[in-house]
Amino acid sequence: MRMKFIALLAALVLLPAVLFAVPVVVTWEWLLEDPMVTTFRYQVNGEDDDKWTVVDSSVTSHTERGLDGTLAHTLYLQQSYDGIHFSDSAISVAEPMFPAIEEMPVIAEEPVVVAEPETAAPVAEEMPVVASAQEIALPVEEEILPVAEEFAPVTEEVVAETEEVVPITEEVIASEEIAPIAEEPVMVTEQAAEPVEPAPEAVVAAQPEPVAAPVEPGEPPKAKDESRYYTTISLGGTLNWQDPALPSYGRFNLQAGVGLQLNNLMTFNKSLGLGVDVDLMYSPYKVSTYGWRTAVQDVFKFDFATAFGNLDHALTISVAPMLNMEFGKVAFDLGVGGFFTYGPSLTADKMLYGAFAKAALEYKFNKSFSMGVSGKYGFILSEGDLSSAPQFAEGTVYMGFSF
Repeated sequence: MRMKFIALLAALVLLPAVLFAVPVVVTWEWLLEDPMVTTFRYQVNGEDDDKWTVVDSSVTSHTERGLDGTLAHTLYLQQSYDGIHFSDSAISVAEPMFPAIEEMPVIAEEPVVVAEPETAAPVAEEMPVVASAQEIALPVEEEILPVAEEFAPVTEEVVAETEEVVPITEEVIASEEIAPIAEEPVMVTEQAAEPVEPAPEAVVAAQPEPVAAPVEPGEPPKAKDESRYYTTISLGGTLNWQDPALPSYGRFNLQAGVGLQLNNLMTFNKSLGLGVDVDLMYSPYKVSTYGWRTAVQDVFKFDFATAFGNLDHALTISVAPMLNMEFGKVAFDLGVGGFFTYGPSLTADKMLYGAFAKAALEYKFNKSFSMGVSGKYGFILSEGDLSSAPQFAEGTVYMGFSF
């Protein structure tokens, strides 16, 4: 009887755990909040150096199959701007889909002790009561038993000579006849103790509730937000066109220069910022009477003195506030500014100044190197008012180094 009860209790406790120990599929998702990020890497349930999975910034989710649904699982996510140096891990924990079922403790039954009656009769040696297999069990509530002076305390089990264990909570075995050893039996009337019924074991079957795995987007450290400000030094060449041309000079001129871009000095959101561009240009103005074909022929003849003797040299510095717009690896800038030119020497005042509008398009190969094109359109205000001033347009190709 006891073995059946234990087997039934074990089945009720273990069966739900076996049924719910099934593999589950967990999907984590995150957001690309910083367009400068080029690389992600992630790992489930650990941060081992040789177990990272590296993907580019276009991948924003990961699905893991065959995970134990009774355990919690953690995703560690890191991001990088250059694919080499990664940030600290952003952690997302998927709670257990099927929580483990705790086994209910089995409370042992307290033994029932029958009060000992008082009697003056002598007491013989106590003998264990032996019951035959054909005898009928009598309920304690209906039968009053003749007893000797002393009863042995009733424990949870009564041991018989046949080594058969009979729980006292189910039935009480009495012999056919008890021969009192004393000369006159003493009949003691007592109220039999009520049978103690075993408390039913409460087996609670836990109802699994689907638990959604919350995935929080990995927030970059504050230092990453500050790094939206960066400086770019550019080197490039420019073709300059003027209409009408300055006196004594040609319509087309070449320029070479270096630029300093202070990007995102002030940021409005994750894509827009305000910066400043500063350019320093060297402009060799070609004398109009000296053609380009002749200049090339003199250079190939190594007659540099004649070639450079027909050029007037000038330096130009320009400053322009720029609206910086960044979309991943592509940057687009718009702005207006002014310039000041010292030279060329054939002009009457040797100084030029004016205003212009500027646009630039740049592609970032990585965090440090980029290439781009820019254009300017403006007026040389030192040579007349806005209605009569010479106009100019410039096209520049440059490469940039950012830090």
